[in-house]
Order: sequence, then C-alpha cells, then structure tokens
Amino acid sequence: MQPSKERESSEGDPMDDLDDLLDDDLAGGEGDSAAEADGPATAEPSAANAGRSGDTGRIGVSGRWFSGKAFALALLAVAVGVFAGSLIPLIGGAIGTAGGVFVAAFLFGLVASTRRYVETGVAGAAAGAVSAVTSVLGVGFLPIGIDYLSQWGLPLVAVGGGVGLLLALLGHYFGRDLRAGLSRDVE
Repeated sequence: MQPSKERESSEGDPMDDLDDLLDDDLAGGEGDSAAEADGPATAEPSAANAGRSGDTGRIGVSGRWFSGKAFALALLAVAVGVFAGSLIPLIGGAIGTAGGVFVAAFLFGLVASTRRYVETGVAGAAAGAVSAVTSVLGVGFLPIGIDYLSQWGLPLVAVGGGVGLLLALLGHYFGRDLRAGLSRDVE
C-alpha cells in the first residue's frame, strides 16, 4: 500500500480507498505520479484523475472494465464464428462450434485495440451455453431432449458455458499476443 493511501484510509470508507487503488492500477499508475513528485498527496485523489482526457466510467457503453460496444462486437464475432464453425462438413456440431468460438475470439483479439477479456469471455460463455442446449434439443425426438434438459440442463449449461469461456479467453489471449508481436520492431 502506498504511504499516501494509508493516511486517507482512516478518513473515509475503506471501499473508496480500494476503488482509488484499482483506478490507479487500471490507469497504469499514471494518476498519482505527478502528485508524488511534488510532495505529499492531497486529500482529493479524484481531482488528479478528473482532468485526464479519456477518463471514462468503468461499466457502460465505453467503459474501462466492461464496454457495451466491445461486448456487442465480441458477441457478433463469436456468433458468426459459431455459425461458420457449425457449417464445416464432417466436423460441425460441438467441435465446429467450439473451434468457431476460438477463431472468432482470436480474430477479435487481433483486431481490438485494447484488451477486452471480459467482453470476449462473456460472449464465449453465452455461445457455449446456447450451443450446448441447442445441440441436445437438436438430437433425436424433441420430448426426449426436453426430458434430458429437465434432468441435466443446469450442469450442461455450466459445462458448455465454461468451455466457451475458456476457449474465448484463450483465443483472445493468443490474438492479443500475435498483435503485440506484429506491432513490435524486430531488433
């Protein structure tokens, strides 16, 4: 914990201090660097962050933690990937949709200018859960599928969502890694 944050913790709510620390970490430590160079920190830590350009909320249309725009793009990319993966002959089905989630998240990570793991993970989990349910309903006779879902539906959704989440996060990570490798200068 930074010395300037210790003095503030006795004055207000401890959650405010945690919030300020998270803001500093997400901003890359840029928030209090000017204040620390001048001397002791002021009582208003948000005043130093308020003047920064590009300071947006955490959750919202263009949030730092969760962006609605990025989620919509990730969901669209994953949906297109699942659809394209299910069309592959002889593979299709569960393997094709899982591959579609991974490839779509990889391409989204390659194209996105910032890290969007939360949005991509939620989109992948949703696609995995929906794909698991529709694959059970599409096999055999509909009343048998509905009976199977009534008995095993929640574990099936959890496993499908977990696999989709894992594949989306891995795909996004490898896409971001390739983007970083392509943008660096070769020595």
